[in-house]
Amino acid sequence: MFKPSLILRLSLTASAVALGLALTGLAQETPPREYQVSDKTSEEFAKLKPITDAKNWDGAVAILDAQLAKVEPASYDAAMLQYYKGQMLLQKGEYARSILPIETYVQLSDSHSPTFADEKTTLELLFILAQLYYQEATATKNTTIASQYYEKAEKSMSRWTKLTKKPTAEALLFYASLLYNRAAQNPEHVDEKMIIQALDQTEAALHLSAHPKDNLYLIKLACLQQLNRNAEAAEVLELLVKQKPESKNYWQQLSAIYLNQNKDTRAILTFERAQSFGLMNSPKENFNLIGIYFNIGQYEKAAELLSAGLHNGNVENTQQHWELLSYSYQQMHREFKAIDVLATAAKAYPKSGQIEYQIAQIYYTLDKPVEAIVHLQACIAKGSTSKPHQAYLFLAYLSYEQKKFDTALEAATRAMETPEGAKEAKKMKSAIEEAIKEREAKLGKT
Repeated sequence: MFKPSLILRLSLTASAVALGLALTGLAQETPPREYQVSDKTSEEFAKLKPITDAKNWDGAVAILDAQLAKVEPASYDAAMLQYYKGQMLLQKGEYARSILPIETYVQLSDSHSPTFADEKTTLELLFILAQLYYQEATATKNTTIASQYYEKAEKSMSRWTKLTKKPTAEALLFYASLLYNRAAQNPEHVDEKMIIQALDQTEAALHLSAHPKDNLYLIKLACLQQLNRNAEAAEVLELLVKQKPESKNYWQQLSAIYLNQNKDTRAILTFERAQSFGLMNSPKENFNLIGIYFNIGQYEKAAELLSAGLHNGNVENTQQHWELLSYSYQQMHREFKAIDVLATAAKAYPKSGQIEYQIAQIYYTLDKPVEAIVHLQACIAKGSTSKPHQAYLFLAYLSYEQKKFDTALEAATRAMETPEGAKEAKKMKSAIEEAIKEREAKLGKT
């Protein structure tokens, strides 16, 4: 499932500037109301101009803190001092520290009628607080603290959406990101209702966008996948690959979603469309495409691509891949071609007894036990088989059938030395020894 790693994080510094932080006018009230700061607080604000011009944010915060200690905590003076302290900390980049003064200003404003802040400023501060909470939620590894910040962020954005008359696509994308991440905070218990809310905000943002950003589609995609609406998710990805065919990531996600829906033909077409743009053509991805053909029973196409890939380097040259190519030919009842493939593999991997064992198995199915015995003996001589007892037992059985009792006895004896083959080999050895006695008895009579 797609997990959005590029969830929108708006620039907090830019947002602080958007508040109208014109430091040349700090002594003026922001926003305009009937409220007035005291003369003393106004004098302290006047001291900030040269300090903020020099970007001495610590000095500015020190002046504001000193005055905060002298005013009534619930007064308009205190509110304005907190307001500017929050802005100074934002300018300094101390986002976590800026939360409390901004929170305090909003709370003091809300506790008065009329509010200290006008509607525009309230909206701007609510939006900044939502971003600050969201940033803290995503930064902490403490899930309890994260949940608290997510809740605060959502409350701020919920209030913002109710108050704003002209929501922007960018703001709604942020809200959708916030809702999605809160809903999926615990992957084992995703809040589907909140995912639907996130999807609703995404749809609203899309309707406001003449040229929607990729992030909008990615959030929509993530929501749809969480809701198991995979057909719609595929439609979103089809749109993305149409708009940005150069994006390998989109092609990969699209092929994966088709495979998850068991739409193998569409997955194949997605691979091939991507490859027409020069993408998804690494050896691993080429083999994945071959694997899809193989899994749906298109053995001829799988063999064609795998054979070409092994010879031209488009598929990694491994023993397992040669074995799969051989198996593909066997599925088409082209056993001799399968043997040729394994013979080629045996030259590339001369120490592999497993390849010789597989050749022996094919010869056995062709009713060619003599040839099978030759390759079983080569298998045992080379070793490197995953289950050596099988080779010993197989050789013992075929040799017994061909009345090559001495070879059969030796193979059975060696099979008895393995934990897996001991029980069966013991029975076989008895039968072989009995056959040898009969043979010697007949020779004695003659």
